[in-house]
Amino acid sequence: MKSVFAALLILSLAICGSAMAATPQNPQPGKPVQDAPGPSPDRTTVVSVSVDGTDSLGARLSTRLKERFNQSSLFRLNTDEEKDNPELRLLLNTAPEFPSRPSVGSVYGVCWVFSHGKGYLGYLLAREVGTVNADDLDTLVDKLVERTDGIAAKYGNLWK
Repeated sequence: MKSVFAALLILSLAICGSAMAATPQNPQPGKPVQDAPGPSPDRTTVVSVSVDGTDSLGARLSTRLKERFNQSSLFRLNTDEEKDNPELRLLLNTAPEFPSRPSVGSVYGVCWVFSHGKGYLGYLLAREVGTVNADDLDTLVDKLVERTDGIAAKYGNLWK
């Protein structure tokens, strides 16, 4: 019984010691470590959003998508369309759900396309269609950004 207890004690001390060695130490004791996330060069995906639609809800959807990509450290919004860089293109198409009542809702279609550069044929990676109203707009933006991150992680070898 004593040997089992001694073995468990030694094992727990070894685990605690290795966990303490694995935790990052502050290089300067008086200075706090910065907590803000920065852009990760190996995980940043260049994204462009192309919009085709005439309804105001679809315009708000595209604007919020661009804002969210611009705020995220995982994405870099492509502002220079002339550069020949590989990118993940979001092709967004929107239309009023009911043409006689355009403010009720909107139908949307999103295609995620990998493009190796200008003049290259794009590769369809994923697609989604659905409806959205003004109350669910932020939820849809979160969902689309999450899905974009998943697609960028899944097909990350295309950017290398």
